[in-house]
Amino acid sequence: MLNTIYTMAELAAEGRSPEILFWVGCAGSYDARAQRVTLAFSKILQAAGIEFAILGNEEQCTGDPARRAGNEFIFQMLALQNIQTLDGYGVKKIVTACPHCFNTLKTNTRH
Repeated sequence: MLNTIYTMAELAAEGRSPEILFWVGCAGSYDARAQRVTLAFSKILQAAGIEFAILGNEEQCTGDPARRAGNEFIFQMLALQNIQTLDGYGVKKIVTACPHCFNTLKTNTRH
């Protein structure tokens, strides 16, 4: 059974900071098949006793589709906004079930 999944904002309001940020991604949020993966991954994290949170409405696209379509400007804007959000919460560790989000977060948002 899935317990409550908190957002970073909810935990920050309580003065808590989770060990892990779970980056859900666009597909994990909107695609019915990918939503099942998101829920399953959340259950695994909870069963392992890992405290995590999601960004919820604060999560934006990583910009991977824009970059692959050749729109580097949109990609850079999204990347900077995501970096600001992550820095605002002091995020140190991110996990995701999306390979595109993983690649983009791993290779393009280091600062």
